[in-house]
Amino acid sequence: MNYAILGPLEVHSHGRPVEVARPRRRAVLAFLLLHANRRVSIDQLVDALWAEGPPRTARAQVHTAVSALRGGLPEELAGQLSSEAAGYRLHVAEGALDSAEFRLRLARARGLAERHQHVEAVRTLRDGLSLWRGAALTGVDAPFAGPAGVRLEEERFAAHELLADLEMRAGRHQELVPELTALSDQYPARESIAERLALALYRSGRQADALAVVSTLRKLLAEEYGLDLGRRLVELEAAVLRGDTALQHSAAPSEPAPAPAPRSSSDVPRPAQLPRPPAGFVGRSAELASLSLLLDPTAGEARIAVVNGPAGVGKTALALSWAHSRLAEFPDGQLFVDLHGYDRADPEVPGRVLERFLMALGVPGYQVPADLSQREDLYRSSMADRRVLLVLDNAHDYQQIRSLLPGSASCLTLVTSRGKLGGLVADTGAASVPLGMLPIEEAVEVLGRIAGADRVAATPDAARDLARLCGGLPLALRISAVRLVEDPATPLSGLAAELTPEEDRLAGLGLPGDDHTVSRALDHTCMRLTADQARLFQLLGLHPGASIGSAAAEALSGTGELLRGSASPRVRQTLRELDAVHLLDQAGPDRYSMHDLVRLYSRESGLLSATERDAALTRMFEWYISVGTAAQDLVQPGSPQLPGDLRHVWRGPAPFEDHDGALDWFDQELANLTSLIQLASARDDHRVVWQLSASLARYLTRRHRLDTMLETQRLGERAARAVGNELAAATLAGNQAIAYSMRHDPQAREPFERAITTFVRLGELRRAALARLNLGNLEYMLGRLAEACTIQTEGVAAAREAGDDYMLLRALGALGLIRSDLGDHEEARGLLTEALAVAEASGNEHMVDTTRGQLALVLVRLGEFEEALTLGRKSLAAARRDGNPMRVGHNLDEIGLALAGLGRHAEARESWREAAQVLASIGSPQAEEVAARLAEPEPASEPGSSRPDSG
Repeated sequence: MNYAILGPLEVHSHGRPVEVARPRRRAVLAFLLLHANRRVSIDQLVDALWAEGPPRTARAQVHTAVSALRGGLPEELAGQLSSEAAGYRLHVAEGALDSAEFRLRLARARGLAERHQHVEAVRTLRDGLSLWRGAALTGVDAPFAGPAGVRLEEERFAAHELLADLEMRAGRHQELVPELTALSDQYPARESIAERLALALYRSGRQADALAVVSTLRKLLAEEYGLDLGRRLVELEAAVLRGDTALQHSAAPSEPAPAPAPRSSSDVPRPAQLPRPPAGFVGRSAELASLSLLLDPTAGEARIAVVNGPAGVGKTALALSWAHSRLAEFPDGQLFVDLHGYDRADPEVPGRVLERFLMALGVPGYQVPADLSQREDLYRSSMADRRVLLVLDNAHDYQQIRSLLPGSASCLTLVTSRGKLGGLVADTGAASVPLGMLPIEEAVEVLGRIAGADRVAATPDAARDLARLCGGLPLALRISAVRLVEDPATPLSGLAAELTPEEDRLAGLGLPGDDHTVSRALDHTCMRLTADQARLFQLLGLHPGASIGSAAAEALSGTGELLRGSASPRVRQTLRELDAVHLLDQAGPDRYSMHDLVRLYSRESGLLSATERDAALTRMFEWYISVGTAAQDLVQPGSPQLPGDLRHVWRGPAPFEDHDGALDWFDQELANLTSLIQLASARDDHRVVWQLSASLARYLTRRHRLDTMLETQRLGERAARAVGNELAAATLAGNQAIAYSMRHDPQAREPFERAITTFVRLGELRRAALARLNLGNLEYMLGRLAEACTIQTEGVAAAREAGDDYMLLRALGALGLIRSDLGDHEEARGLLTEALAVAEASGNEHMVDTTRGQLALVLVRLGEFEEALTLGRKSLAAARRDGNPMRVGHNLDEIGLALAGLGRHAEARESWREAAQVLASIGSPQAEEVAARLAEPEPASEPGSSRPDSG
């Protein structure tokens, strides 16, 4: 078996394990395996990986992750992962995926049981259950993993139930008791398992133990869920008490239960579960009209709408207001469930919701199947030919609601969610109804509906000011309106003036005496904190980013001059304690996040002195500078470092071990680093700004984050000049030039020349020479081959004279491409062969892999296609491992050229398609050149390419 997800995710090739180390790649592979042999769109992957809030670069990150995954798999498995129109497909052979094999064996066992081949059915079930190695999808960290694991677990449970029934028919009651006891411990609230265990115990002569099982479940259901036992268990308990001989085992097969008599129309339940809509609902005419379109009988099969938008924007209010206005359209009733997809409470799971819906539709509890797929079948059968309105409120993702969708077009489903649920829209054709903030006029109307229209109309300017301060958010508007109702003497202008200062807004948007307000709830929590907990909570509020690791939290909380790469046990324990009372949320392994309102509350508590705040910020800034500086040297070894300007001492290793760890750290911390630069800039802490900016440059080049690179390096140069650090200013100017150069933008010349002039004046000749090499790369990218050739030839000579291997291999690689573009391919081969040797001798793996790709291009031009293909594939595998999208795109292009030269045109076009996709996702000008190849009926006979290594 090649793939296994019934437990920790595993991949095998020829019986040997294959490591898929990075969390993003594991998540992508797991999602593709859940949809094996089906096309998975990029939108589906984005929704699966990020759910509520995908980053702006989500699609590019998906491309990179899939490319890296393909490169990290053995060849026979990588070939099974194909790119298709706006998506991917993982081809999995029969018997190669454990979950598919499990389902096959479960279906086969059911068929055998129906034909009374019970011995073979038991053997097949046990074979299937033996494929499970633990909880499904263990170790896969992504929003889709939890619901998918629950669905698989329901199938596992169904197999255990069927196995128990078959074993009991064979009279193996005593042997079955330990298995059923273990299952009961695992699923303590499952009545079907308790029923089977009690019956097995009774038939084993253990009447008291059988009664104890029923009694324990009765107590659990009453105390935990407020429920009574189902009728089947109540009847079984009574039969056990009276020693009913009918419970004894009979070898004859049981007769099937008689089908229930059909109900008359008057007996069919008509559920009416809609809650009352919130007060103050106004406007939303366009959104209401979109929902009403679903009532048009010509609108098609998909009568589903997704109302999506941020928290507090009124999604539930819209859905309920529309639903109450259309009750006559649904004479068979309305079903409603709050799925708690974004609440602190555990989200609802499909099996539990289906059970409630089935009972509301008139199915007796004892007839509700335990198996999830059987519940789905019965639910859809019960909804068939009924005109029912279904409202699924606060859904987290598509996986959570997939099982709850009716199969009948006579029903209509409204879903509300903070996520866009692109997978649902793509699969079902559901209407997407995005909900934004209220426009100013409708926001004012909300105030009038609750506080009084005359009062609002009397001071229209103040009403508009108040509506603006609430940001058009219905929740904030309702709170403000209630405050006006509770204090009729307060003019609207007075409340608006109170909310104007940002530091007073949190308090102003709460209701006095209401324990459900944010501030009051936080007050009740914080008053119980220890001194250590309260201090760390205050300090964490200073951090501007979305999440923080424990080592950075240690830097904030410390008091000495020493910085470390890991947190002390005391800080780790305090973080866990703050997480336990919901002042922090665990955002990942050893990482914590703080809600925006909680952060504002923390900052407004005012328990820290200005001196303590400044000292904590300085320690935090310098921790990030120290770690970032160590990481950048691993990302691109050999390039010169800037002398640091720090006040704290670093002890011990940085919190990563190698190149991959450094890249992972930057991936995780990029948003924090940019926020810290902005914070330091606002504080005029120039020393911090230029150092943080400089530490990011090589990573941003590698990841092709050019907008961020230009923004941070400009701020850094300005800060360096403010403190008179000309060397840093020139370096940061050169970094800006590299970003422009990667876009083939002539604006790069001026900052390059500015940097070179300063380096020469300061006597930094090596830095000046490296900057000139980058200037030569720019001339090459702009098609000025003669100028580029002169610069790189001088660079080779200078590097040889200085004995500088790093500079030499950079110059040789660039000069090799130029000579090839000028038509001298043999000289280019010699230059690049030498560059490869220098890179290998110096141990610079990044430049080894880059040079292989450059040499592959020259070999294509020489007609040596097989060797070019081999080198190109080696370079591509390394680029995928590094997560370098620009190199991935270039290498795929080179491989396509080699394949075309070998006459393998279909494979070449597949490689070019992926290259164009990857390069376009990062905005590379190279994408147009690759797309031009695809537009031609046959590959170009004389390829040309512009791709020297910058940095």
